[in-house]
Amino acid sequence: MTNDLFDLDRAKCLKCGACVRDCAFRALRADADGYPSMAYPDRCMRCQHCLAVCPSAAIAFDGKRPDDSVPAGGLELPSAASVENWLRTRRSMRSFAKEDVDRATLDRVLRALGNSPTGCNARALTFNCLPDRASMDRFRQLFIKAIERHRDGQKLLPRWLAVPAIKLRNGGEDMFFRNAPGMLIVTSDETDKAVATPREDVTIACANFELLANANGIATCWCGFLNLVQKEVPELLEATVGIRRTTPFYAMLFGRAAVRYRRGVQRDGYAKVVYMDGAGAAD
Repeated sequence: MTNDLFDLDRAKCLKCGACVRDCAFRALRADADGYPSMAYPDRCMRCQHCLAVCPSAAIAFDGKRPDDSVPAGGLELPSAASVENWLRTRRSMRSFAKEDVDRATLDRVLRALGNSPTGCNARALTFNCLPDRASMDRFRQLFIKAIERHRDGQKLLPRWLAVPAIKLRNGGEDMFFRNAPGMLIVTSDETDKAVATPREDVTIACANFELLANANGIATCWCGFLNLVQKEVPELLEATVGIRRTTPFYAMLFGRAAVRYRRGVQRDGYAKVVYMDGAGAAD
């Protein structure tokens, strides 16, 4: 049974109903012979749960074949202790080595990053990547010019922005980008009405990038400075990398670490934990 999205191999189908039961928006239903079919394609959110849950690999979805998927059974996952230890030892790197990140490694990370979840499965993210020091140096020059054009328009800049911008222009300390050899700017399409949580989608992708990058020996730093600068110079990213001033975004610096941290920090008690009883805070 085939339509534009749902392709069922009846010879493999067990008619177990797992895909129908797991379809959150009830796009699938069993036909008169007990085989699943895409009865309501307008309800389908393209989550591929049907492809993933089928025990006999009978379902292909939107041209994606089950044999090309990563098998979940027996998959080696990091232990709870290793994930906890990574969270305790992860650092925002502000001292980067001069070398560029290997492009093949970076490409593998970014392709895997496409699996990051998005609200309502909107999948409206773009990964805008400055992959090496040469591209970052060009961006820094455009960055300085955009700030100077803004200043020349008789618009006063706050001291926290003006002073480090002057230092960067004169070849001094790079407080904005920490001399990182690469930067990823994750954006969401704010014009797509199907995007319910654009800023959350961007943040989740950045968090996953940090995890994937670190696992591949790439250090990262959350570049909140760029968001602050964009508020003062709203034309900045449009002038430098073609991102509209209304576009939700966040930037991550990356590169090889120039510093080796010997131990984690101690923050277990920094966040308040409140257990709820369903009606409010528990005693």
